[in-house]
Amino acid sequence: MTLLLFALALAAPTPRCVEMKTTVEMETCLARASNAAELEMNRYLVAARKRALGDGVTVGKAFDEAQGRWLAWRKGECDAVYVHWQGGTIRGAMALNCRIDLTQARTQWLWKTWLTYPDSTPPILPEPGVSADGTS
Repeated sequence: MTLLLFALALAAPTPRCVEMKTTVEMETCLARASNAAELEMNRYLVAARKRALGDGVTVGKAFDEAQGRWLAWRKGECDAVYVHWQGGTIRGAMALNCRIDLTQARTQWLWKTWLTYPDSTPPILPEPGVSADGTS
């Protein structure tokens, strides 16, 4: 699963905050984007956790443990990205982009795994990044 999430995060990198002129402006913009991605993930996380708990305490506990491990993995991965780029001022931007990409990939995973159904039942929440009318 780790490799799948990482592949999803790298599949279609989205340029962010390209209009910013300074490192401080770029990192401020990316921090806002990171916070927005975190808020969106938390919205999907609450719904996914509710569904997991609906399947029983054991499933809910496993879900919570998985999320805790994922958070630790994301921190380690993005810390490694920061160290990789430590020789330049881009290190903060690269770490923030890592956090955004992995958070968006996790949100997609939560939606696909916990908030959709294998039949024609509508998903509990709309697909992340897609508006209610099916557009981005």
